[in-house]
Amino acid sequence: MSAEEIFEQRMRLSRLFSLYGGLLTEKQQQCLSFYFDDDLSLSEIADELGVSRQAVYDLLKRVEQTLEKYESRLGLLAKKEEQEAKLQQVMEMLSNSRMTNKKLVLGLLEDIVNNN
Repeated sequence: MSAEEIFEQRMRLSRLFSLYGGLLTEKQQQCLSFYFDDDLSLSEIADELGVSRQAVYDLLKRVEQTLEKYESRLGLLAKKEEQEAKLQQVMEMLSNSRMTNKKLVLGLLEDIVNNN
């Protein structure tokens, strides 16, 4: 796995945690908070939690699977990313001073509003 793929995977996990973190146990939330918010290494997290580095690694892998399961059932991240893409399109169109695509801009905004 390339460094870019690892980064993308970590960013996805972070976004899933921000959406579904409240559904995790307190220990899972604390571990992910140490990992993302405090940017601690696995060894540092293990020291904080009083467990082995391997236990932290295993916990992170299980939590990642759990978050992906939530996403596959609820689809909140996919919906959010779709809305962000539509908003990006709207912003690009609005930056065009001629505004030749007014109907398309209004349609995208309507889609965003109706999907909330």
